[in-house]
This record gives sequence, C-alpha cells and structure tokens, in this order.
Amino acid sequence: MESVTQLLSSIRSGEPDAAARLYAVLYPEIKRLARARLFEAGGVTSLNTTALVNEGFLRIAQREGIEGATRAQFFAYMGKVLRSVVLDHLRGQAADKRGAGATHVTLSGAENIAAGGDLDSWAALDEALARLQRVEPDLHALVELRYFAGFGLDEIAQMRGVSTRTVDRDWVRARALLEEMLGTANG
Repeated sequence: MESVTQLLSSIRSGEPDAAARLYAVLYPEIKRLARARLFEAGGVTSLNTTALVNEGFLRIAQREGIEGATRAQFFAYMGKVLRSVVLDHLRGQAADKRGAGATHVTLSGAENIAAGGDLDSWAALDEALARLQRVEPDLHALVELRYFAGFGLDEIAQMRGVSTRTVDRDWVRARALLEEMLGTANG
C-alpha cells in the first residue's frame, strides 16, 4: 500500500488516479475526524458525516486543489476544509431561517427537524483563526493540526521535531490567544 506522502506526490505529478487512491486510503480516517468535529460543533444534526467528508473532498478536487506534501500537512488542510464546509452549511441554515428558500413543514414532519449548530460561534471562531494566522502562523498551524486534524501533542511534536513540552507550551499559548481574540470579537 502506498503511503499518503507518496500519493500526494503522485497527485502533484499529475498521475490521473492518484486522488481516487488517496480518497480510498484516507476515507475511514477522515470520516472519523469529521464525526468528531460535528459532535464537538454542538451536534450539527442537519449535516451527516458522510456528506461532510464527500463535500470536503469535492471542494478540494474542484476548487482548491490538494495541499500539503506530508500526511500531517494534508490532514491540517483537510481539517480546514471540513471546518469551511460546516461553516458554509450553518450560514445556509441561517439564511433559511430568515426565509430564503422557505420550506413548509406540517406538524407531523416537525419532529424530524433538528436544531443545527451555532453560526455565530463558528463565524467568531473562523474570524479568530484568521487573525491568529496573520499574527502567529506557527500557532495557527498547531491549532489546525491539534483541533481540526485531530493529532495528539506527541504526534505534533514528532512531526515538528521538537519536544512534547514545547508543543504543550505552544498549545497553551495558542488557546490563550484564541480566547483573547474571541473575547475581543464578542466584546
């Protein structure tokens, strides 16, 4: 079986079926990651895990292209794409709540409608992450790897070639900066 790094290299060199092979290899792991992110997002019940993963891969294939030369870089990028899909979905739901594309629902069908995630929280987080990327790109990359790609501190330390303690200190700093930025956005 080819490694993710080899598949990413094959994609960049233009090999026609490399993206499909990458999708097949990573699908179970990305689906697990997507399920965890949806749960942590407050249970965005109107978006299922399979749809999230498929939409993420479609966005990568159609608009954005595959980024990253290594498995870790790809997963950080995929985490960013999945976050973007959830945010766009929540924005669409908010537009629907304001009447755009209104659907008439009978009382018998009302129990099937589940409340989605909180758009304001996701939008504030997205804005704070964009600010963090401008101010501290390394800490932004750490947040992408830790939270959105689901890597542990030990794995990130190994990827970066530093001690776990260094990554732990950076993680504390990144969280503090994000909390400050989120407080600024809300205040």
